[in-house]
Amino acid sequence: MDWAALKSKHMHAAYDAETRDLHVKFPGSTPVKHANIPPHVYRNLLETDDPHFYYKYYIAPSRVSQGRRQPVSVASYTMKLVLLLAACSLLMATSLDPDHGGVFEESELRSN
Repeated sequence: MDWAALKSKHMHAAYDAETRDLHVKFPGSTPVKHANIPPHVYRNLLETDDPHFYYKYYIAPSRVSQGRRQPVSVASYTMKLVLLLAACSLLMATSLDPDHGGVFEESELRSN
């Protein structure tokens, strides 16, 4: 992959016309891959006087994540659901009238 110097000391770009993948490199970081970038967008990036601005507004939104996603843990979601249900049950139990022990007579319900 041939890296082209942009009109910026802090950015380099490489473009694969066959796959339409654009790779952008910033100092101290790994290259960032952008998928399905039209050739004219790459040419504009090469020609612009402010490649950082052009990159931020026209190219950055199409970034392809390079990181690996963590596997979804069903156990962690189950535990969160159980804790949420327990908290809701506790809130419901404590919100009942403590004078009646949470039990209401039918006549008391009708009078309200």
